Amino acid sequence: MRWDPYQLYAGSEFDRFWTKHLADGSRKLLFIVGRGFDARAAVVPQRILGRGKVAALHGWVLHYQNGQPNSAQAQQRIHANAAAFHQIFGSGLTEIDVHMRGAGNSHATSRNTRRAVTRRDELVQYTDVIVDISAMPRTIGLTAIAQLIALLDEFAFRGGPSINLHVVVAESVVADKRLTAGSLSDTVTSLSGFSGQLTAESTINLPRVWFPVLGEGQSARLERIRDELDPDEICPTIPFPSRDPRRGDRLIEEYRQLLFDDFRVEPANVLYASEYNPFEAYRQIYSAIDRYRDSLSDLGGCKVYVSPLSSKLLSVGALLACYDHKGDSAGPDRVNVGIPYVESVSYGEPIDAVDPGIDVYSLWIRGDWEK
Repeated sequence: MRWDPYQLYAGSEFDRFWTKHLADGSRKLLFIVGRGFDARAAVVPQRILGRGKVAALHGWVLHYQNGQPNSAQAQQRIHANAAAFHQIFGSGLTEIDVHMRGAGNSHATSRNTRRAVTRRDELVQYTDVIVDISAMPRTIGLTAIAQLIALLDEFAFRGGPSINLHVVVAESVVADKRLTAGSLSDTVTSLSGFSGQLTAESTINLPRVWFPVLGEGQSARLERIRDELDPDEICPTIPFPSRDPRRGDRLIEEYRQLLFDDFRVEPANVLYASEYNPFEAYRQIYSAIDRYRDSLSDLGGCKVYVSPLSSKLLSVGALLACYDHKGDSAGPDRVNVGIPYVESVSYGEPIDAVDPGIDVYSLWIRGDWEK
């Protein structure tokens, strides 16, 4: 397992890590942030840059639009976040357009995000790339992380610089629950590079195992993804332990009929992963995939699908489990990994203020620590 042991910093450890990391003033930082309406958009860059001096600072602002009009309140919040980014990055700010899905092109968001961050000549100029997913749609944030891991690994493999990759987030489960989707796409999409060979004729007879990582209010997504996958086995992942000790119980209650009556999930298949630790979700899902691969090896392997429907932290953990297993797809015991998701077409009104109970997290994904 690539991320076992792992590097995770939260709360006071977040501040200590970044103070130490920036201590000599030689770091060249590239932030990749989202130009959205979430009030948390600029929280983490401001906090990191308050811990020390840097030799160079740039920001890539992913400017995503899905063709839907924003409300006056959402537009006001977008402008406020854009102004904050201009204040932080100054002349080092670059806006990069990411065209989201359109009619008849359901996978456009992930493909366009992958293309947007693939700027090899620019990436090699930095010592640290920091992806802040606080204000990014899930498809964009996860695609950017996966593509950057691959690109930075490629640089190091070819004898180039070993560039640090960090994923940061201002996490608020309360805010995420209040920020509900106004409407959902009619189609199920997959992250670029993570189709799981769903429609491939050569693997049509392999068993399908589905890991939905659960959060509140996801019934419509669950039903659409399940109908698309038609899985042979379902293993729901519940956030536990959690800041709210009863959150896991309420999720089980919310989805009781859907999971156990409609989907026929075996209670023994339920996984638990810490709400505070994305690497715990990574470990749980990675190990469960291993077990299914081993038990189904006589059938030629299996297809595994992981749907990140919970917090942004747990979604990153799910991505890392899929990324780490993707390299096994060509082995003797095949496991084809996919990340199916249903994108939001529109959102409800944004939350105007930052949740006072917000937590900041920093995940050091690749770079110096791996040596």
